[in-house]
Order: sequence, then C-alpha cells, then structure tokens
Amino acid sequence: MSSFVRSFRVSLVVVALGLAAAPGRAMAQSAVEPNTVTVTPFLSSVFGTSADLGGSLGIGVAVTYDVTTRLGFEGEIGHAFDVLGDNANVDLGVTNVSANGVYNFPLPRVTPYATFGIGVERSGVHVKTPDPTALYLPTSTEVSYNFGGGVKYPVSERFIVRGDVRRFQANDLAPDYWRVYGGVSWWIKR
Repeated sequence: MSSFVRSFRVSLVVVALGLAAAPGRAMAQSAVEPNTVTVTPFLSSVFGTSADLGGSLGIGVAVTYDVTTRLGFEGEIGHAFDVLGDNANVDLGVTNVSANGVYNFPLPRVTPYATFGIGVERSGVHVKTPDPTALYLPTSTEVSYNFGGGVKYPVSERFIVRGDVRRFQANDLAPDYWRVYGGVSWWIKR
C-alpha cells in the first residue's frame, strides 16, 4: 500500500507541474474573482502521520467563497481511509471537517494561496480480527487545526485545477498528518 501511496503522490506532482507548464486559453485569466464560489471534489494522499503510523488515500470536497481577489473562506470535509497503512488487520480512518481562511496571491497564470483553519477531526479504529489481549485506540472526536497552501490554475471559463498541501494537528488521540491533494474546481460565477 505504501508504494501505491508514493506513486499516487508522484502522479499528483507530475500532473500539477504539467498543467502549470502547459499553455492554454485560460492562462491569462485569474483563478480568483470576487463574489464567486468554487466547489472542489478531490483525491488525496496522507503521509507523515504522528507516531509514523503510515499513509492513506482519501477523498473530500471543499466549497470556497472568494470575498475579494485576495481573501476567501472555505468549508471542507475530507476522509483518509486508513492511516495505519500496512497493517492488514486494523484500519484507522480519519475524517476532518474544517472552516478555513484562504489568502490568494493572484498572478497572471496561476494563483498560489495560503490557508489556515480550525475544525473537528474524528478518528475510528476498525479491527477485522480482534485480539482479546490487545489494546486499541478508542474512537475519538477532537478539535483540530490545519495550515498549508497550494496553487489554483484555470483550465477553462468554468474549471480550475487545484493542488494543495496541508498539515492537520489534533489536540489529543487523533493522529496528526500531512495531506496532499489534487482536485478540479467547478467555478460558479455570478
């Protein structure tokens, strides 16, 4: 599983670099306009977990409202399927719901951004064959925060390709981790 996660991360980086370097009709268009909403479904990869647990694939969706060309607000839900990685008997899924501020740095071809947010992280252990003598982490719901950044690149009048790297920190039992994701945003303009 870990080699698959590594190859997924490499694929995300290659696609992002290829899109950033490829010329296109939308390259002069900014990826951020005031009073617009973007909806971004994404695929993600989790790595660098606390206690070196392992990596995981994940999915999620983000909805962003850009107040100005520089400032936006985002609601996001993401789920990593199994941050224990190579343990075939135990899965540790993590779901994070957060509200984030997004600060954009509009440039002619791409829009880099920084983000910071706070939310709730829920982690739960699923044991396929329980060992009666083993101790397992209980299900946990905790306050968490995240920080990171990424790049938005418009590919048409209605779609933006987006790549993002964030660190998620929880306050107690839930694992801390890095997440990289790639998604295609649907741009809803007025």
